[in-house]
Amino acid sequence: MYSVLLVEDDLQLAKIVKKILESKDFIVTIIEDGNEALEYIKSREYDFYLIDINIPNINGLELVKYIKELKKEGKIIMITASVEEYNFKKAYEYGCDDYIKKPFHATELEVRINRLIEKKRVIEFDDYKFDLNTQDLYKNNQTINLRKKEKKLLYLLLKNINHTVDNQKIIEFVWNDSKTKNPPVRQLINELRKKFEKDYIKTVVGVGYRFEV
Repeated sequence: MYSVLLVEDDLQLAKIVKKILESKDFIVTIIEDGNEALEYIKSREYDFYLIDINIPNINGLELVKYIKELKKEGKIIMITASVEEYNFKKAYEYGCDDYIKKPFHATELEVRINRLIEKKRVIEFDDYKFDLNTQDLYKNNQTINLRKKEKKLLYLLLKNINHTVDNQKIIEFVWNDSKTKNPPVRQLINELRKKFEKDYIKTVVGVGYRFEV
């Protein structure tokens, strides 16, 4: 299931969009006000943000800036009743992933979201690319060999990119089918670090590790 924060002050439209997305098994939260939306953005993680540009208090463009400043990983689709060149340009400058104009058909929204879901399955940074489906790592499109546990560890870290993953969660995810006592988390982290030319994996002392880009 994918989670969606829908920021839209047209409550009738918001309920229609919510119904469409929930029929596809999305979990949708509706917020009508920019200030309230910001509090949700700060305190929660969402897979998708659907944001109307013209909302009360904090406008949609400013919310996009906050999402990016907070290093949230969800995909952003801007919603607007009119495509003004300034707003269109600024939306992409600030980091939105797509732009949809009112009125829109349910199929159009579904297609745009599905396209972004496909993008979410591949994480790219610098010259590297990691496929979440196959758990394969590439550098300049050349495969980097990873052992099974290295793949699982990298998958977990990249699913939580720029956020700390605690040691217990790593143990449960990577060694969940093993009876190994005191799993060698630090050793596995160091082995994975050697696969990269830069030190992306940061140690958070006493807590766990964070893949930082």
